[in-house]
Amino acid sequence: MPQSAAMQAPPASSPADAAAPDGDPAIEALRGWAALMVLVTHYAPLLAAPSGAWGFASTGVDLFFVLSGAVFAPYLFGRPLQLLPHLIRRFFRLYPLYLCALLLYAALRLPAANAWEHFGTHLVMGHTLQSLELAHFYNAAFWSLPPELEYYLLLPLLAWCATRIGFGWLLAAATAMHLLLVAAASPGEGVSARAVATIHAPGLLVEFMLGSLAYALAASPQPRLAALRRLLVGLLVLAATGWLFASQVAPVNGQAQTPPAWIGGNIGMAAALGYALVVSALARPQRRSAGWFTPGFVLMGQLSYGVYLFHNAAPQLLARWLPSVTGAAAVLVCTCATLLAAWAAHRAVERPLRRFGRALGERFRR
Repeated sequence: MPQSAAMQAPPASSPADAAAPDGDPAIEALRGWAALMVLVTHYAPLLAAPSGAWGFASTGVDLFFVLSGAVFAPYLFGRPLQLLPHLIRRFFRLYPLYLCALLLYAALRLPAANAWEHFGTHLVMGHTLQSLELAHFYNAAFWSLPPELEYYLLLPLLAWCATRIGFGWLLAAATAMHLLLVAAASPGEGVSARAVATIHAPGLLVEFMLGSLAYALAASPQPRLAALRRLLVGLLVLAATGWLFASQVAPVNGQAQTPPAWIGGNIGMAAALGYALVVSALARPQRRSAGWFTPGFVLMGQLSYGVYLFHNAAPQLLARWLPSVTGAAAVLVCTCATLLAAWAAHRAVERPLRRFGRALGERFRR
């Protein structure tokens, strides 16, 4: 599969620019939007809102995967990747704040006797390999961290493959792997090896690859009209996917639906395609000025990881300390508490340890 000009993204100008798209205000703003989408999904029950169509906001996780693919796309298009510095930087980006969140959620289960029962499994991010109960034991949002980690670990191999066989073939293989897993689904199979694979790299790699495609499209010379067309098509894809979710997947009057596997199993990938088109229209890998993205948008992106990790703690604390606060007031209190916690965690833990990780990684750069 030959690579088009859009798939031949320019290399970085310097090692210090090792995550150029990560500095794009559009990427930061969309990260913030993704975190708020997931927050909306989990806070809707505080309003006694029907779970129905609100559940589509959970595809904010798919947007996160697409954005990660866009951030690391340059390595798939020829930028050199040094393994040890890469792993050091990624460890300090992902793990310290996760550990803080894990300790918090374990403490919230006290004084229950089983508060620490699955702590070790979560500590090594093995919580999505056994059962849904274990995966959600501390925080339902933790399920997406293992595939993110797997992508970081696979990136050197993916970069090697992409530069030798072509990015197009890699994208096709990831898509085929996902579709084969969906096609192999059987009613009532439970937590099978196939089902587990769908929420790990075999089933989700395609979403990261779509993010890399978005970066390639954004980095290539293009008229504004082409970007606008991709934006409109992306929004249409998201609207169609949202309609499918609401009509075929979301519970109706509290009753779960049983959609065909080809619909239920492809909602995430279809949403990722729509998000990738939107990202390709809005992102500018070489841009550093905020443009029309306000500082508030960018700040939300910087706090997005903390928002994602901590937002499910606020309702638990509210129910324990202020049980009389319900409805819209509860949503407001929980949102403000989450933003404050994310800001404090960003300043005290995330930002300084990311800097330390980058500095430590530089020491091992050859």
